[in-house]
Amino acid sequence: PAAQWRLTMTEPLERQRIDKWLWAARFFKTRSLAAAAVEGGKVQINGQRAKPAREVRVGDRIAISAAA
Repeated sequence: PAAQWRLTMTEPLERQRIDKWLWAARFFKTRSLAAAAVEGGKVQINGQRAKPAREVRVGDRIAISAAA
């Protein structure tokens, strides 16, 4: 079974990469772990697979899957 979180960005940010945001929000211990999860298809933005450099915006829906 896998754990899954669904989040919605609500606070405005200057441009922020998804890998940096996941690390800053403390979903991952390091930015490289966050980037690896994104590259591995564990992160979706608005229902689509994301790349580590994808910028998040207010209103984006972020889904994170992690093996439990």
